[in-house]
Formats: sequence, C-alpha cells, structure tokens
Amino acid sequence: MQDSINRWLHTRRYSIIASLAILVLLVSSIVIIPRSISIYAQSAHGSGGPNSHYVPSTAFGDTDDLPNGSIKTKRFGLAAGNASITGVVKDASTGSPVANAQVGISAGQVGSTAQYTTTGSDGSYSFSGIASGTYNLSAWRYTINGTQPMYKDAQQVGINVSSSQAANFNLTPVAVPGSRSVPAGRAKNLIIADYDETYHESWFSDAQSMVNNSPATHQLAQMGVLATETWTQYGWSPIDHYQIAVGSYPAWRTPDAPGKVWGQPDGLDTNIWYGGKEQFGQESIFDVAKSYGMNTAVIGGNDYPTGHITDSNVDQITLGQNIKGVPTQWVTEVENFITAHASNPNGFLIYMPITEAEGRSVESTSPDDSSSQGLYQQASSWDDQAFGQLQTWLQQNNYTGNTAVSITADEAQNDHTSFDNFYGLGSTGQGTTRHVPFVFSGPGIVSRQTYGTNMGIDDMSANYMFALGLPAPVDSRGHVITSFFTSGSNPTPTSTATGTPTSTNTPTSTATVTSTATATPTNPPTATSTPPQGSNLVQNSGFEASSNTWVYRGANHPRRSTTQAHSGSYSLKLG
Repeated sequence: MQDSINRWLHTRRYSIIASLAILVLLVSSIVIIPRSISIYAQSAHGSGGPNSHYVPSTAFGDTDDLPNGSIKTKRFGLAAGNASITGVVKDASTGSPVANAQVGISAGQVGSTAQYTTTGSDGSYSFSGIASGTYNLSAWRYTINGTQPMYKDAQQVGINVSSSQAANFNLTPVAVPGSRSVPAGRAKNLIIADYDETYHESWFSDAQSMVNNSPATHQLAQMGVLATETWTQYGWSPIDHYQIAVGSYPAWRTPDAPGKVWGQPDGLDTNIWYGGKEQFGQESIFDVAKSYGMNTAVIGGNDYPTGHITDSNVDQITLGQNIKGVPTQWVTEVENFITAHASNPNGFLIYMPITEAEGRSVESTSPDDSSSQGLYQQASSWDDQAFGQLQTWLQQNNYTGNTAVSITADEAQNDHTSFDNFYGLGSTGQGTTRHVPFVFSGPGIVSRQTYGTNMGIDDMSANYMFALGLPAPVDSRGHVITSFFTSGSNPTPTSTATGTPTSTNTPTSTATVTSTATATPTNPPTATSTPPQGSNLVQNSGFEASSNTWVYRGANHPRRSTTQAHSGSYSLKLG
C-alpha cells in the first residue's frame, strides 16, 4: 500500500508542486502584498530608506519625557480615618442648589492623592471615612445640558478637619448661549497645530536646521504674526498642554513649582501628570467653544492634550501612534471632521497634535544634523508636510477666509539628552527647552508681522478665543495681545454672570508689533541669566492667588478606551 502511494506521488509530483505554488501566490496576494503596500504607503522612508533607524514613539502622552522609574505606583483615594467633610453647592446668584456639580478634595501636596464626588439633586456632597488633616476642596460644573448654565470653579484651601467639617460653595453661573454670531473681522473656526518637541529656533532662526526646509510653516508665518519669544513655564508636556487649553494651573491639587531653568530639579508631580487620569476642573477653550455651539475635536498623533481637562465638551478624540513618514492619515481625519460638520453655522475648533518629532530616537539627535541620521530634521519635515497638506485642503475648500490657524508646540526637546536646551538658556534664562514656536494667522489677525515681546503659554487661550470673538476660559491668566489683531477693540461677548478670574501676577502685554516677518532667519536669542518672564510661577510649593475648576459628562462625552481604531494602523480612538 505504501509503495502504491509513493508511486502515485512520484508520478504527480510536478502537478502537486505547481498547485502548492499557486496556493502560496494566492495567500501572498490576499495577505502579504496588501500588507506590504500598506506599510509602504504609511512611510516613504521604509526600512531601507535613509532614516530606517527612526523609531515611532509608543510612549503615549509623552511618558518618555521622564527617566525610567519616575512614575511610581499610584495610590487611590485618601488616607482612611474617622473624619468627614460635608457641604452644599449653590448658585451664587439665585441660592438654588446645583445638582451634578463635581467636588474634589486633596491634601494639595506633591505625591498626595485626590477624591471626587458629584452633588445630589439638593446640591449636597460628602467625603466620609477620611483621616484628620488639612485639605483643599474645589467645586465646579461644566456639563452642558441645553442652555442650563455651567458653573465656574471655586476653591476652599487649607481646611483643617479633625472630626466633622462643613464646607459650602456658592458657584458663579456661566451662561451657555448655545450659538454665536461671528463678529466682523473675527474667525468662524480655529485649528491649532502642535509641533510637539520642537524648538522655536530650529524653525525660525537656525539656518542649519528647519529655516530653509519648512515651506508650509513659513508660508503661514508670512500670512500672520510670528511671536518670537513664546515661553512655557514648565517644559513638561501634560502641564504645558493643560495651560494651552486652560490658561491656568490647578493649584488646589498640587503645587508643582517649576525649576528656574529647565533641567534643574523641580516639584513636578509625575504621578498625577503623566500616570493619572484626573480631571482638575478648570474651564478650557473646548468648553467655551462648545457652550457657543461649536464642534470640537482633538485629532492627531501620539499625545493626549486633553488628558487632564474635562473632555465632556470634546466631540471627537482620535489619536494614534506616530507614523514613520508624513502623517497623512491624521490630515485626512481632520478634513473628514470639518466636512462632517460643515453645516454648523457656529464653526469648529480642532486641536491637532502633530507629533512626529516626539520620542527618544528623535530627541537623541541634533536639530542641526541634516545627514541620514538627522531624525529631528526628518521628523520636523514630516510635521511641516502634514501641515502643508492640510493648508492646501483648506485653501481648495474655501476655509482660509473664515478659519484662524495657529502653529505652536507644548515643549521642545526634553528627554534628558545632550540636546535639551540645545540653544542655551535663551533670552529669559529659562532654558530653550521652554522656547516654543507660535504662529497665528486668519481673519482679523495682522499679516507679515513679528511680535518680539515675551509671550507666556497662558496667553494662548485668551488670544485663541479672542480670534473667535469669544471669552477666554474663566480661569485664564492670559492676556489678549492686541498687537496680534487688526482691530484693537475687544469683541468678546459678555456671558451672564461669568465673573472674572481673581487677580494674577502675569504682566499685561502691551508692546506693539515690531517688524515685518520674512523667511530669512533672525539671530538666535542670546543666553542670559535674567529670571523667567513674569512672576506668575508657583514658587516654593506655595499656591497661586488664582486657581479654579470645572466638570465632565454630557451627551458626547468620549470615554477613554482603546476599543475603536481610526483609519490606518497602529492607532487608537478615545471615544
């Protein structure tokens, strides 16, 4: 029997081999070839290309900013005991109870935890079974439900609790108009492109870096205003993102004093900023935009700019790991969002983190390296090309006449390599890891201008909202820089009983526009020992004079998950 089988196989060996070959080809056509095409399509620089050592960052939320071991095991909840805090949250103007307000409690120190609760229909809340001690509390409500008001956050700091303690809140209502009329000379829409982990100098003053290799970025600068002295306070991604969106800092929760110079020891609470998901309860630009009926989105790469603001008023959060090549799919996602909401007369606000330069492989290279090993320049070029694709689409679809566009960064290189503070301490002495690009263009914004006075990161939220003719977030410490705009008058609508932020120490920006922007590089800022701009830093772990809060939920609340991927591979959708 075995001999018969062998003879049969021998006589038919060629037909069997041919059949197997055909089967292999079929499998290749179905699986392997399309996969290869897909990989190639995502990157013009494949494994055999000049930048084959580019490693797309997988450290979601910039956690690779930190040395290994910096994020410790998180503690959940407050220390247990027999003490309690109870109270009632009311509307300051009517005395009515505020239901569904958020209330948070924390010791307010680096390393301390927090606990949160929601008020009942009678406005009451309680924290029981906690240890005796000193606590900070904050209450707010930023849920949008029709035209019911939101409520500005309020704090009670340093409450001593030994057994039972009452802490009541009277919250100022913030009107929710639900729609808007775009003022003359203001933008209907806003797009913020965040070139994560890039220096101002590399884009605009270093001819050996990106000055002559970023046409889309420089075209926008020609069309608008370039702020050459824009500085963050921290140079740490989660905090910087928070300040861009809020214009403030949650001092009730943690002091986090920044170092005078970036790279010096500071009070950064790595657990809550990089490892936690707490929402600290301050109003953001997304809340303001949504309260006026705008559609809102965060779409882009390997970062999470809404990580600690309430995201209840962000309609879509679509983020993915970095791509080895021009991130065209992120551009497509933005275009799709705009198209889907084109009929909304109230406009849209989109925050787009373009994060190709984020990650250790990029941040371990020099901004001046133009060789095949120069990953900083390659990644920055991909950022610029992606933005150029979006700008072209906006022009072709008639959005440039009603859309304000900004390019900035939440930080420059900061992965603890020799390329941190690459351009020295800078004109403020803070360290150029804190010196970020800021370009702003659109209706009502001056063109071909350079603004050379110091601009703080808190100023971004105020100027973004001003460009839309909307109020700044209620806690924003930023100031409108009137030199950015063709009209000096403030068109900001006054929401009923919004209240104004408490006094802050940020200086008012009054300097006029200084010169016409050109594509030629300017001299880099000289290194000096001058102190950081302004005096609004949290010093010596003390609390700032101004600190407040806000809420979540809502009809379109995108919950954090990884269950649904958007177009393209290696991506996730939060929603």
